[in-house]
Amino acid sequence: MKLTTFATTTIICSTMLLGGCEKKSATADLDRVLGVASDSMVKFENTSADVNKDNVMEKFSSSYSSNLNSAQPPIHAGPIGVTPEKDGSLLSFDDKNNNKIQDEGEKELFKLEVDSENNRLVASSEGEVREHGFSGSGLLMGMLIGNMLSRQRATGVNPATKRATPRRSVSSKSRAGSGSFSRGK
Repeated sequence: MKLTTFATTTIICSTMLLGGCEKKSATADLDRVLGVASDSMVKFENTSADVNKDNVMEKFSSSYSSNLNSAQPPIHAGPIGVTPEKDGSLLSFDDKNNNKIQDEGEKELFKLEVDSENNRLVASSEGEVREHGFSGSGLLMGMLIGNMLSRQRATGVNPATKRATPRRSVSSKSRAGSGSFSRGK
């Protein structure tokens, strides 16, 4: 009886431990983030807002944040705020109080950068990196990308050095010890 109880307890604890250790991948969300970013750039080019070289980052951040928050199904459980960084990236964060300002305790979710060398958008989160090609054309896109790139140069950032994280198949599982010739005699 004690052996059965011990075995059952061990199995339950092992299941809880392994289930708790499994890190949820941000990969799927980053792919959607890039899709929303690309769509936002196209929509932004067709905007009639009062955009100039001094406010282009803030105007795009606001538009991008709105598009992230209206994505279906939702990209994040709560409101997403977006703020332009000094290095030309756009930082997205969990905007718990929905004031569009990253307050203390509001966790960073992902970053979006432009890599002009490879004509791609780069999204990154917790060590994962995704990329998406783009072809920005038009006055507003030129201002936005130019602003992002000049900020990158000013801070010495180079998104071209980031490499996309290979996608991991969720359904593929490794087979351990199938009993064939994996063991010696």
